[in-house]
Amino acid sequence: MNIIKTAALSFICAFILIGAVHAQENAGFKLGFGFDRGFGVAGSIGELNGFIGNDGVAIDYIFTKGPLQIELKGPVSWYIGAGGYGDWDGDLGVRLPVGAEWGFAKRWDTYAQVIPRLRVNNSAKFGLDFGIGVRYQF
Repeated sequence: MNIIKTAALSFICAFILIGAVHAQENAGFKLGFGFDRGFGVAGSIGELNGFIGNDGVAIDYIFTKGPLQIELKGPVSWYIGAGGYGDWDGDLGVRLPVGAEWGFAKRWDTYAQVIPRLRVNNSAKFGLDFGIGVRYQF
């Protein structure tokens, strides 16, 4: 029952954030799948990246982004963000994703990121996560 309450609260928070950011002009809405907090759904609206997976949920604000000079078909950029995560088993923490994204086809992109994290409840603990995924821009 606790997992259902946590999932419901996560979805409500995600929809509130989506609604607030979607009100911005040219926010750009992307949705896809990947691996971050387990396997799940990856989304992006403006500077917010979110993920809901079978191990938990994460939301990151991308505060800096720039182009990479790599010879690939399509634009490649790097980014650094800050955010938080919550796992279905009750762990909560902060994270600092550092990654790159590549627009490999019209309206499609893929991303990979390294994510240093700090669990802030149930005794503080540092860790390192990885994320990868594919998204379609609507």
